[in-house]
Amino acid sequence: MERREFLRHLSLGAAAMGAAGLNLGCRDTRLPGDALAANQRAVVLFPEAIRGPLDPRLNTRAWPGKIIHLMFEGLTGVHNPQLAPEPALAARIEQPSATEYDIWLRPEARFHDGAPVTPADVVATLESIRAPALQSPLRSSHERVAALTVLGDRRLRITLREAHAPYLSDLSVGILPARSLGADGQIVGPPIGAGPYALQARTDDREVVLARHDQYWRGQPKLPWLVFRAVADQNTRLLALLGGAADLVQNAVTPRLADAMRGRPGLAVDTAPGVAYTYLCPNLRVPALADVRVRRALLQALDRDALIQHKFRGVARKANSMLPAGHWAFNRALAPVPVDLDAAAALLDEAGFKPGPDGIRLTVELKVNTDKFRRNLAWLIAADWARIGVATKVRPLEPGTLLADVKSGNFELYLLQWGDPSEPHLYNWIFHSDRIPTAAQPNRGGNRSAWRSPAVDRLIDAGGRAPAGERAAIYREVQRLVAEELPYLSLWHEDVVVVRREGLLGYVPSPDASLYGLWQAYWAPGQPPA
Repeated sequence: MERREFLRHLSLGAAAMGAAGLNLGCRDTRLPGDALAANQRAVVLFPEAIRGPLDPRLNTRAWPGKIIHLMFEGLTGVHNPQLAPEPALAARIEQPSATEYDIWLRPEARFHDGAPVTPADVVATLESIRAPALQSPLRSSHERVAALTVLGDRRLRITLREAHAPYLSDLSVGILPARSLGADGQIVGPPIGAGPYALQARTDDREVVLARHDQYWRGQPKLPWLVFRAVADQNTRLLALLGGAADLVQNAVTPRLADAMRGRPGLAVDTAPGVAYTYLCPNLRVPALADVRVRRALLQALDRDALIQHKFRGVARKANSMLPAGHWAFNRALAPVPVDLDAAAALLDEAGFKPGPDGIRLTVELKVNTDKFRRNLAWLIAADWARIGVATKVRPLEPGTLLADVKSGNFELYLLQWGDPSEPHLYNWIFHSDRIPTAAQPNRGGNRSAWRSPAVDRLIDAGGRAPAGERAAIYREVQRLVAEELPYLSLWHEDVVVVRREGLLGYVPSPDASLYGLWQAYWAPGQPPA
């Protein structure tokens, strides 16, 4: 559809939606958020159902996690441009030794019910995560705790069994009041946190309404209400924005449609560098892909600049590493891999893959999810590889099926994304040889390429134990070795793209695409219009 025709269709639909509200189907769509005054709330649309518990200890889903960031606060937080852990509920953290953390809680920190955050609440939260009964996905991060000791009304000590430098990031998990946890660790009653907003209402998987926490320690949030709604169709999301039934979407429309919204009366489009890391993973158990020359040829044949320009409308940045430029451990010495079809063809020749009578040297299968945008990216990647004689069978799969195949090693190549690789200890999960999944242990780790590098294993182990000042150099060396051996083919870091009502001000996108910054959002005087 041409841009002009597309905008005309949106305008016609938006006029109807502005008058009738957000239509999610034929059933009655009146929701609690509809009763709130438009200038007292912000309506944020998600591209998928809001499923799972709103519990920071149990959630594994990206979109509900954005709501959890607004409801709960940890001892540390990573809501800063560098995504580095810094004190949050903790006023101060000191380390008497490499395994000890002395923590002083903020006297002004309050839960949503007004009660102060105490050391007993921290202990109860961390102990519940460690307990097998809760089955928290964060359990492995806190199993290394040897002791939790209350030292005073506002002070506690956490002692680890061994040094683990990333533990400051692990302490960003939201703290719950001890009185809200049952004997099995589950939340009794509504979830209570110490974040800027509290849960007001939840309508199955369609809507969550949050109410302002007036005693939030950073200051009172500006908007009394935040409303989160699930709307699966991206055209419907844009219609809601244009018609005034919604106020903000983030990373929930394609770059093409976001670009089409630039200059539309009443709307604004904001972009910011993001950390979301898109990559191709080759299965090194496949003989052809076990040869690093083949992997390098595939990378050299990709015109990533063209893909970023035309598919992303420029809202992505070519990646040399899992870590983005600007990250405290990024290796700036890494040279970008240029497009070089002749060099790629020569590498395939060296590896023994000569062109056949039909020009095809090699056939590979690329698995991708069924999202239209990602599927089209896979076809464009296949077209680039065809230029060096590599035929590609693109196989779209439902997300659940794709993940099951990835975990079981049932793939040749797949296209996926890590949403937040801000803590470089993620290298342990995706590249350490101890983290190669097996049929018996599919959740053993994320080293799905089955790459084994004793040198990288040693560096990753050292990075987990080293003092903060030594970690950057260690992870820069990890990045160098990964760039040489290519267990992943790094593609790009996607920008955070926000489409919002023009009168909604104060929201600054975070590199990790968290929506935490909404606590500072507000409406311009006289907005939104009636």
